[in-house]
Amino acid sequence: MNCSRHPKVETFVQCGRCEQPICPDCMVSAPVGVRCRDCSRQNLDAIMKGSPRQYALGALFAFGSALALGWMPHMLLWLGMIYGYLVGEATLRGGGRKRGLGMQIIAGLAAALGFIVWAMPHTPMPLQALQIYLQVMLMNPWNLVGLGLGIVFAVTHVRYI
Repeated sequence: MNCSRHPKVETFVQCGRCEQPICPDCMVSAPVGVRCRDCSRQNLDAIMKGSPRQYALGALFAFGSALALGWMPHMLLWLGMIYGYLVGEATLRGGGRKRGLGMQIIAGLAAALGFIVWAMPHTPMPLQALQIYLQVMLMNPWNLVGLGLGIVFAVTHVRYI
């Protein structure tokens, strides 16, 4: 039999779901065997796309954990990795384990916001002084590394782990 997408290629492999003949270029490994590209995409949609309720809960959990744990990257640099991981995990748990781009953006924004909130001074300041303070704080390379680690680990945890 010949591949359904490449009629000149002979194959003996069929998709595990739709049973179309597929060649090595068309096959995608799945946990239960090989699938054609169309059937493998359908499986990913269930993992990637969430409902509005799941996005709202993911955001609530992400921002809540980020605000509670935003002190971590400021204490020790390597705690930024743990901080990002925990914000990503909270996003996944709140969002029903959905891993789409929307959840990744939520996790990254939450990690950044939690870091910035904990960097704010605890005394009231005029708006202009607050802007200068945040600029100086973000010019410190160690703060930028901590912020970057938190964001990268939050997004990476949602996307891959």
